[in-house]
Formats: sequence, C-alpha cells, structure tokens
Amino acid sequence: MKNKEVEFKIDKDGTWSSDYGEVKHPRIKRYLSQILKEENGNFTVSDGKSSARVKVEETPFFVEAIREEKKAGKTTGILLIINDDTIEKLDPSTLKIKKDNSIICKIKNGRFKAKFTLSAYWQLIEHVIEEEGKFYLKLGDKKWPLEAESD
Repeated sequence: MKNKEVEFKIDKDGTWSSDYGEVKHPRIKRYLSQILKEENGNFTVSDGKSSARVKVEETPFFVEAIREEKKAGKTTGILLIINDDTIEKLDPSTLKIKKDNSIICKIKNGRFKAKFTLSAYWQLIEHVIEEEGKFYLKLGDKKWPLEAESD
C-alpha cells in the first residue's frame, strides 16, 4: 500500500495547513517556511530526504514586523522581520499596494513576494505620507511612490 502524498497550503493570512489540518506549532511553521523552495512557480518543502507540494494562495512569506535604521535621529531604512526568522533590508522600490489595500514587497533578492501582516502594516504606515492624493514611503530625505500591484 502506497503512502498518501501530503500537500500543504499557505492561505492569504499565512496559515499553514495540510490534509491533516492546520499547522499550529510556531517552530514547525517557521521550519516549513525555512525549507520552502520555488521552481517555475511551483512551491515545495524539502528537507533533503522527502518533499511535499505547497499551494500558495497569495504569498509564501510574510513580514511580521519592521525595525527602523536610523541616522541622526531620522529613519533612513527599514529592516523586515520575515516569518522564516530571517531579517533583511527593505527595497522600497518593490513595495506595492494590493486591491484589498494590503502591502507586499519583494524579498530574498527579488525571488519571492512577502505580505505585511497587520501589525507590520501599521508599523510601516507610520512612514507613509500623502502628497496631492498620492502616497509615498518616506525614509530620511527620500521618498518612494506606493503604487498598485499590477495583475
């Protein structure tokens, strides 16, 4: 008798689940995010011995929090705390606003999209300004337009 192949899913809110139900343990979710791979738009988790497919509803990674980089009292950069326990610098040019007003950016050298969790969203919004009906991320003396994601 052949074992049933397990398939995982990451929903739009970052909830991991499988045929056996929701993956609730934080360390297991973090580990799955750490071993997530993508090839030609197909996602898998692989530990080197076995692998399983992963259906990604929206984005495979999530920004859980941000940390400010400051110089002379001004925020000059943003560090992203990602759900796989990595930290990387935000490339402001990759920020996009989705139709539901959530915010995404590119991470891992532009290979993946990451969606801002609600708490990270509110942290980032503190650095957003509006000028003439348009929104910008302002860091120090620089600003980047926040544009809608194209489909």
